[in-house]
Amino acid sequence: MHGFVKKGLLLSLAAGSLMVSGAGAAAAADSATTEGAAADSPGLASGNAAQGAADVPVQVCGDAGSAGAALTDALENRCTTWDNRSSVRGAAADSPGAVSGDVVGGALDAPVQGCGLAGTVVGAQTDADGNSCDDVHTGAMAVGTAADSPGAVSGDVVQTSVNAPIQSCGDALSLGSFGTGAEDNHCVNG
Repeated sequence: MHGFVKKGLLLSLAAGSLMVSGAGAAAAADSATTEGAAADSPGLASGNAAQGAADVPVQVCGDAGSAGAALTDALENRCTTWDNRSSVRGAAADSPGAVSGDVVGGALDAPVQGCGLAGTVVGAQTDADGNSCDDVHTGAMAVGTAADSPGAVSGDVVQTSVNAPIQSCGDALSLGSFGTGAEDNHCVNG
């Protein structure tokens, strides 16, 4: 394997480990994974792997804000981001041609939730009660393989996979009003 292929593979694995170490801070069981391999690729600029994975769950859940208002509530809200995955796996093997056996992949899993929010400006009794927003077992995966591709510009794989559920659930907003409510909503993206 050429020196620049080894450096590219090490760079891909290092970037993947940095992405994995930074993922999962926002919610339980989240992950972002990259795996790359390039082997026996003696051609010019061949057998390279460039990958990226991201898992970015963002939650804004059960919040209440008011200005010049009374009885603004956001009660009993449950927001869950659970077991989200983003994964890229790529392999290039035995690709002796020029610019052959290259694997480029990207996977993104980005659930965003705004759940049980209540906001009031000059109003009374704005409620968002008993809301539950779930994002369960969602994922994005890109898997690619290029093997035995001796031709020029052959055996190249470009892939992308995106899973981006966005929820805005059980929200109440009022401006100069009375008795605005969003109650007992249940949103699931699984």
